Amino acid sequence: MSNPIFHFFRRISGHEHKTLGGGPSAALQGTICALIAAICYGLLPTLVLPMSESNAAAKPEDFMPNLSILFYRFMSAALIIGLVMLIKRKSFRITRGELVTLLYLAFLSDGSALFLFGGYQYMSTGVATTLHFMYPAFTTILMMMFYNEARKLSTIIAVTLAVVGVGVLSWQSDGTVDWRGVIIELISALCYALYLIRVNRSRVRDMDALKMTFYIMLFGAMIFMGYALLENKFEMITTQTQLVSLSIMGLVSTVVTNLCLIVAVKNIGSTMTSVLGALEPLTAVTLGLIFFNEPLTTSILIGLSLIIPAVIMIIFTRGRK
Repeated sequence: MSNPIFHFFRRISGHEHKTLGGGPSAALQGTICALIAAICYGLLPTLVLPMSESNAAAKPEDFMPNLSILFYRFMSAALIIGLVMLIKRKSFRITRGELVTLLYLAFLSDGSALFLFGGYQYMSTGVATTLHFMYPAFTTILMMMFYNEARKLSTIIAVTLAVVGVGVLSWQSDGTVDWRGVIIELISALCYALYLIRVNRSRVRDMDALKMTFYIMLFGAMIFMGYALLENKFEMITTQTQLVSLSIMGLVSTVVTNLCLIVAVKNIGSTMTSVLGALEPLTAVTLGLIFFNEPLTTSILIGLSLIIPAVIMIIFTRGRK
C-alpha cells in the first residue's frame, strides 16, 4: 500500500509516473526547490514570534492573537492562489459533495496550524516544530491501525525511536517536563497526519491541486475569522511589523512552499522531497537560536538526533510499495 503523503505529492505534481526523468539539471532544480520549501516553512516561527505575547522581546503594539494571524495567513494565500488560477484560467467549480469534503479538510488543516502556533507558548519554536515533524510517524500508526498496512520491523523500530526522541526532547534542564506544549504539538502532528490521509482517500483526491489548495485555504480563513470573532480575538493589521510578517507568511511560508513542493516532486520524486523536508525543523531551531536566544540543550540535541533520522527512516520505508 502506498503512503498517502507520497501519493498526494505525486498526484499534485501531475507527474506520478515521471518524477525522475528530467536529467541532472531537473534533479538539481528539484533539490533546490525541496530545500527552499523546507526553509520557507521553517521560517514560520520567526515570523510569528514578533507578534506573540510569549516573546518577551516583542513590542506590545505588535501583539496579535493566533486566530487573527492564521486568518491573515490563510486568506492572503487563498487570494494569491486564486489570482494564479484566474491567470491560468482554471475552473473554480465544485460540487456539493466536494464542498463538504473541502470543509472537513479545512478543519483538519486549521487544527494543525492552530495547535502548532499554540505550542510556541510552552516551548522553544525549534522544539515545537520538531514535534510537529512527527506527522509521518502518526500517519504510519494510523495506516497500520485502520487501513491494514503491513507492520514492518524497520517501521516499528523507527516509530519507537521517534517516541523516545519526543520524551528526550521534552525533558527540560531542571529535570521536569511541560506536557502541555508536548501534547499540543503532538495534536498538531496528528491533525496533519489525518489531513494527508483524508486528502488521499476522499472524493477530492483527483481535484486540481491549485483548486483544492485554494478552497482549503479560503475555508480555513473563514473558519479562523468566525472563531476569532466569536472569541473577540479578531484584530486589524495596525503596525508595520504585523504587515511585513503576515505578508511574508502568506506569500513565502504558504504559497512559495506549496509551489516549490510541486516542482520538487516532479523532478526528484516524493521520497527525496520528504527527506529534504527534515531541513524544516533544523531551520526553526537555528533561527530560534540566532534571533530569539532560544536554548540548545543536550536533551534537545539528543531528541533531534533521534526524531529526524527516525522520521527519515519511516519515509524511506513507506516510500517503497
